[in-house]
Amino acid sequence: MRRTTNLHWPIEPYGATQRPFAPERPMMAAVAVGLTGYVRRPEWACVIYLYTDSTRTLSLDGQSLNFGFEVLTSEPDDSPAILPERFDEILVASRRHAKVLAGHDVAADLAALTAFGVDRRLPGVDSVRQQWTARQAKERGTAKVIDTAHDIGEPAVTDLAAVCEHAALKAATLAPPEGASLAVTVRQAIVRTLAIALVAARAAGRYDWTSPVDLDDLVADAAWDHLDQLDHLAEKPTDALAP
Repeated sequence: MRRTTNLHWPIEPYGATQRPFAPERPMMAAVAVGLTGYVRRPEWACVIYLYTDSTRTLSLDGQSLNFGFEVLTSEPDDSPAILPERFDEILVASRRHAKVLAGHDVAADLAALTAFGVDRRLPGVDSVRQQWTARQAKERGTAKVIDTAHDIGEPAVTDLAAVCEHAALKAATLAPPEGASLAVTVRQAIVRTLAIALVAARAAGRYDWTSPVDLDDLVADAAWDHLDQLDHLAEKPTDALAP
């Protein structure tokens, strides 16, 4: 499994032990996962972290956005459980420590991930899956859960691109990556998950903007070095086979 991230913390960016030299600030998280193939094997997963402010709504107008990202991508020789187990750790921490946990129509994906908890229980997947079915009844000590497909705007509008258009968020594509190169998969995963994060952040009153926000520009600004490395990795020729 490959982990592409701009985080400087070893596991998740929550708590004083993870951030010993900075004051603790409230955060929200958004997650997305891509399952492909006939058996619905996880190909990628992504989490976006946004700082929030408990006293005011943050404005994006004319501002760059400081956000954290972690993208997990499966590799051909991986055990099918490796990516779900790391994603489970992310869900455990985000459910307990984030102020808001957002996803877009992820109930079916969470249900599919439970099949990979054979050798090791997936408590984060199980707990978030249960919480997702009862989002209006917030459990004490857990994140507020927002499904951007069903909890925002018109009930009939569940397509992420349509939700983003209504929220004045724009991107070249918001489709989940499938069968793309590593660099394209990572880029599209970040863009899609950032869209979910910002839609939820606006709905929760954490962020706002009056001018259209270009998600591609935000991702390019935050992740250009990581994406550039992946592009170069794809261009690197493979070693020739010895005769």
